[in-house]
Amino acid sequence: EVVRPLLGVRPEVLRDVEGYAIASCLASQSDPYLKDQGDAWASVIIQRMKGDIDVLDDVLDQVKSESAKGEMAVIRDETGPGKDKVLSILYCAEIIDGYSVRAAIQKAVAVLNSAYEQ
Repeated sequence: EVVRPLLGVRPEVLRDVEGYAIASCLASQSDPYLKDQGDAWASVIIQRMKGDIDVLDDVLDQVKSESAKGEMAVIRDETGPGKDKVLSILYCAEIIDGYSVRAAIQKAVAVLNSAYEQ
């Protein structure tokens, strides 16, 4: 039985490029677990992707640039009054919505789209 994608589901190329951006953000975190998970996720994407992987260079550059701004999501830590809790996963999940990162994603998708349609 052939499984058909649902209507409205992100195309594979978009999933891979957005995933690469999020994974790259996680790989740049100081927490060893997040760093390891980000590296592994990015590796999976690179191994399965179609087309020229060099297209992802600008996505990586924009993620690094956005991360360098230091606008990490933070909340009050309820278990440690007066302390903050850094939300790296939330930050990395939402980094794909930053203007420069989104522009790099769209550019990469446009270049890779034909390779994914084959």
